[in-house]
Amino acid sequence: MASILNIGVSALKTYQQALNSTGHNIANVNTPGYSRQVINLSSRDPELTPAGWLGTGVELHGINRQYDDFTAKRVRDGRSTVGELDAFYSNAQRLDSILADPAVGLSPALNDFFNAMQELADDPASIPSRQLLLAESRSLVERMHDLDQQFADSQAQVNRRLDDVVQEIDRLAESIANANDAVVSALGHGSHQTPNDLLDQRDELINELSDLVNITTVEQSDGAMNVFIGRGQVLVVGNVASDISTVSSPADASQRDVIFSNDFGDTNISSELDGGELGGLLSFRREMLDTTRNQLGLVALGISMQMNQQHQLGIDLDGDVGGAIFSTPEIQVLGNANNSGGAVTASYGTLSDLTASDYKLEYDGGNSYTLRRLSDNTTTSIDTGGASPFTTAEIDGFSLTIDSSGVAQGDSFLIRPSRGAADSMQLLIDDVRGFAAAGRLQSAVAIDASGNPVNSGTAVISQPSISSGSGLPLAANMVFSFSDDADGAGNSGFVISNGPAPPNNYILYDPATESAGKSFPSSANPSQFDSFGGLSFRISGTPTVGDQLIVRNNTNAATGDNRNALALAAMQSQDRMLNLSASYSEVYSQLVAGVGASTRQAEASLAAQEGLLERNRASQEEVSGVNLDEEAAKLVQFQQAYQASAEMIKVANSLFDTLLSAVR
Repeated sequence: MASILNIGVSALKTYQQALNSTGHNIANVNTPGYSRQVINLSSRDPELTPAGWLGTGVELHGINRQYDDFTAKRVRDGRSTVGELDAFYSNAQRLDSILADPAVGLSPALNDFFNAMQELADDPASIPSRQLLLAESRSLVERMHDLDQQFADSQAQVNRRLDDVVQEIDRLAESIANANDAVVSALGHGSHQTPNDLLDQRDELINELSDLVNITTVEQSDGAMNVFIGRGQVLVVGNVASDISTVSSPADASQRDVIFSNDFGDTNISSELDGGELGGLLSFRREMLDTTRNQLGLVALGISMQMNQQHQLGIDLDGDVGGAIFSTPEIQVLGNANNSGGAVTASYGTLSDLTASDYKLEYDGGNSYTLRRLSDNTTTSIDTGGASPFTTAEIDGFSLTIDSSGVAQGDSFLIRPSRGAADSMQLLIDDVRGFAAAGRLQSAVAIDASGNPVNSGTAVISQPSISSGSGLPLAANMVFSFSDDADGAGNSGFVISNGPAPPNNYILYDPATESAGKSFPSSANPSQFDSFGGLSFRISGTPTVGDQLIVRNNTNAATGDNRNALALAAMQSQDRMLNLSASYSEVYSQLVAGVGASTRQAEASLAAQEGLLERNRASQEEVSGVNLDEEAAKLVQFQQAYQASAEMIKVANSLFDTLLSAVR
């Protein structure tokens, strides 16, 4: 029944709730994820009177949550992108600062090492020069160790953070499932009113989850929000959360894998995750950290093994053949912890063909294996023909020996040709006299018992160079005797004694046309001296028949012979790596430049995405944010309405008193 009292009471109650709603907005102005709530007032149903339809007051029809799905999704996606870029950039920046720091970077140590080698070449008999080279060699090894340890520390830090992030994802998933339960329960009361604060709390949990990993959401008809990660893995469905955890990788125990667990079992989803801090950590590890460690190892490999090869082509101050300067690492081959059997070893081949990639060898069944280069997924098929063990041809600078005993289809092996080479590099020389600066062979002309030359012509032979230790030391002096019929066909040249066997026991040389000089072996017979250290030399001048030139073992290492030291020093600028396209310094420079470029790109992308996120947040704030000035105005408005409603009740009371007075 319409009356001023009933109308006043309805208004009083309604505006009391309006004041409460406005106060609720003001109280939550700084609450993360809170969406502004707006009351929806409507007039109560009128009553029919003789004079017409008469209003009966006001009622609170609902409290609406100011929320836009599209804007909220853009903010959520932006948070995921920024989280990924921020994690990648912060880790990349730390790596970049390590490489750029002269105190720990490799370039200064590399330059100092080769400068010391050049000083030895300038004065090969100098003990101080040798002491300097020993010190710089030791510094180079220590710098390799320091850098690789820094990278190992970064990997350990990534592992720890992966554990923490995945634990947080698991906690948030459980919280979202509980929030779903609360939302569904609230909606099930049949009031047809949305539980605004519960929805805000659930959305904020989902937003926090998007900071950690890229997600997609689908709302159910009952109001529950399902959450998906990776390639459609259901993290939350209704009030049930799947488990997500980290474990040591069965392929490489030093790394952590992300495991998704549900009623169907456990699945490694590390390669399927992106976005958020988790995606940033995984992409940093995959795209930068692993590659950087491999590239550093590649530099260490090139220096240690190729320097050793050249050093062993010389002799030291004591006349001994040069030994290895640095230790030679072994190729890491890691069998998957879930393998049924089989074994694989790897050996280095042509070092210039090595890449900075890791490889995965997988057994396909029968006699078939597939080798996958992980940097670009290039595959090589291997057929063992049923042999076990079976050794492959050289692939990218290394070969594999495969033992298929007990192997089962799907068994795999991780092959790392360059990983760990920097850490395992050791200096093997501890005596300064052990540096082999002199060449193993030397040339001479025939002399008599008094040491006087016996040749009548002017022919001379250069000091020889060698490319291997094959056939050395020489069993006897190799003698080149000039003849006007060296080949038995009337062509002049030198007949070789104690050298290559017929028909390679001569070299052609025409004094009339070649006195300016001719290099050997000739292009017509390039492998002529392969069994004698890959000997090469140059003859010039005009010999006469019977003149002899000699190549012999070097017995005068202490007299200033610097040929091997020069060859070692020259290696600094020679393109010996990456298919003979880069020097050691260039490989390291590419490493530094690559890390720097990726870091700058991540920084620029992060700044751009942060700007975009702020604009999207501003758009969301326009829809959902609390404006204190607006709420203050509403507070005054509703307060005045409340006071007016109270006046109506007061008037009704006065009318009632008047009525009572009239009937007394």
